[in-house]
Amino acid sequence: MLSHYKKPVEKVLEPLIEPLSKVDPNVLTVLGSIPPLVFFIAIITGNYILALFAFIGNLFDLIDGMVARKYKKVTPFGGFLDSTLDRVGDFLLITPFAFAGIVGWEIVAPLFLFAFLTSYIRSRGELANPSVSFAVGIIERTERLGIIFFSLLLYTSIPNTLIAGYNIMEISLLLLVVLSLYTVLQRVIYAYKKL
Repeated sequence: MLSHYKKPVEKVLEPLIEPLSKVDPNVLTVLGSIPPLVFFIAIITGNYILALFAFIGNLFDLIDGMVARKYKKVTPFGGFLDSTLDRVGDFLLITPFAFAGIVGWEIVAPLFLFAFLTSYIRSRGELANPSVSFAVGIIERTERLGIIFFSLLLYTSIPNTLIAGYNIMEISLLLLVVLSLYTVLQRVIYAYKKL
């Protein structure tokens, strides 16, 4: 799993945390759902540069948790709200490629399913046995979003490039389908062993 990159990103964002010490992390969580909505609209309207900038705004999603942990404002509802809005964000960050006709639904729909299953299996597994972490598997949300961002950056630069008849976004999302399915299977096997 590549999530070890999350810590260096949090280190870079740390200077932004101090001014937010008085802000309720749940407000930050709700505000963090705005960039995915802007991304969705930008993709379906063909404004890829705005989409890339909106995608960078997804880093805001890390800040709510950082503020909650640093200032001891972690609550069960905060975790619930963050997880729920992450699923909405997943919809807004995966499906616009199909709505815009960049990638077919036959690729986007399975990716959407496996992205949800990856999160659901972790949540359900940790609910069934709170002493066991289900953060296992080759790819999680952080890596999925990173691949989507860099693929869109490449697609924006060379939109008409085809490899074996597929554009850059199709190839990237196909790769994500395979990696996400593999992660789902890894988590199911892990649950079988641990529950």
